[in-house]
Amino acid sequence: MSAHISVENVSLTVPIYVQRERRARNWGTMFFGAALDPPRRVNTQLLEDITFQAREGDRIAILGRNGAGKSTLLRVLNGVYQPTCGVVEVQGSCQALLNMSLGFNGEATVRENIFLRGTAMQLKGSSLRAHIDPILEFAGLQEKASHRLRTLSAGQKMRLGFAISTSFQHDIILMDEWVGAGDSDFMAKAKARMQDRMGGSKIVMLASHSVGLLRDVCNKGIVLEQGRLVHAGDIVSALQFYHELMARFRTGNDASAEGAPLVYGCADHVMLEKGLLRLRGWLASADGSIPQGVVLEVAGARYPAISLERVPRPDVVRHFGLRDAQCGFIATFQMPGLGSLTDLGVAVRVLGGIDHVAAATPLRMAPAISQAISPGS
Repeated sequence: MSAHISVENVSLTVPIYVQRERRARNWGTMFFGAALDPPRRVNTQLLEDITFQAREGDRIAILGRNGAGKSTLLRVLNGVYQPTCGVVEVQGSCQALLNMSLGFNGEATVRENIFLRGTAMQLKGSSLRAHIDPILEFAGLQEKASHRLRTLSAGQKMRLGFAISTSFQHDIILMDEWVGAGDSDFMAKAKARMQDRMGGSKIVMLASHSVGLLRDVCNKGIVLEQGRLVHAGDIVSALQFYHELMARFRTGNDASAEGAPLVYGCADHVMLEKGLLRLRGWLASADGSIPQGVVLEVAGARYPAISLERVPRPDVVRHFGLRDAQCGFIATFQMPGLGSLTDLGVAVRVLGGIDHVAAATPLRMAPAISQAISPGS
C-alpha cells in the first residue's frame, strides 16, 4: 500500500486561560483574589492555513524557531489534535516519536506497560507478545520486567519508551527532535535503530534544531513561523531560507531588501598582541557564500580588518549544516593608541558582511568576549 500525507488549509485554534495581572500583598489576599477572580478563556491560533504534500521517498525537515508550531504540526499529523479547519489525510501506518511516556502507568509493571504503551500506539496484543523479550533486552531492563514502572529512573523509562516505539517498522515516521537519552552504549544502539527504521520508512518528517542532522537526513524542508508555513522546497533552499530568517531576528536588519544576503556569526575570543587586536569567530551568509568583510566598531568609529585568516570550524558546520568548513576566521585590526582591552570601553560591535564596505550586520558577541572587553577586566 502506498503512503502519503496531505495537509490542506489546516488551522488550529485552542483555548487558553489567562489570569488577570494583580498584586498580592500577602498569602491571604493572593488566595482570596484567586477565588473571586477566575481566569478568562482566550482562543489562541497555533497553526494558520498550512498546506503541503508528502509522498513516498520524502524526508522532510520541519524548521522554525521555538514556538513556531513544529511540535504542534506533528501532533496534528498524528491525530493528537484535530484541526479547527482544513483536512489532514495520512495514508499508511504511522510511528510518532513525540512523547516517549505516552500510555505509561507508574503502578503497573514494566512488562504490563509494554502492553499499555502498545495499546496507545494502536498495536495488537498478539504482535506485542512476540516483541516483549526483544524490547526488554534492547532497553536493558530484563531484570526489571516485574518491577513497577515508578521504581525506574527517568533514563530507564525513556529507554523503555524508545524500545517500544521503534520495535515495529512503519510506513511513516514523525519525529520531534533526535533521541538524546541514555549512556553511550544505548545511544549507539538507538542511533543505529533509528537509521534502520528511517531507511525502511516511506515518509519521514523530522523536527529538530540540529541543522547539520537535517541536512544529512532530509531531502526536503518546510519552514514555520508563528504557526504559518512560510517556505517549502528542497532541503538546500529550506535551510537557506531558515538561516536568513534567523539572521533577521538576530540582527533586526533586513538586508534582503537591498539585494544582499544576510550574514550571521559569532565573535568568541579577543586578544591584544604587539599593538594589534586579534578577533576570533565565525561567519556565514544565508546564500551559502563566505563573507569576506569584518569590521570592528568602537564608539562609533569603524576599523576594517587589515588581515583575515580563514580557519576550519567543524563545530559550527555540524550545528548549522554549513557546506564550507572554512567559516571560521581570525581578523587582525590596527588600532592606534590601544594599550589594553579595557581601553575599548563598552560601546563595541563586531560587524560582518560580504566585504569591508558592506559589513553592516552586527555579530553576536559570545560571553567570553563580552567579559574580556568589559571595564575592569
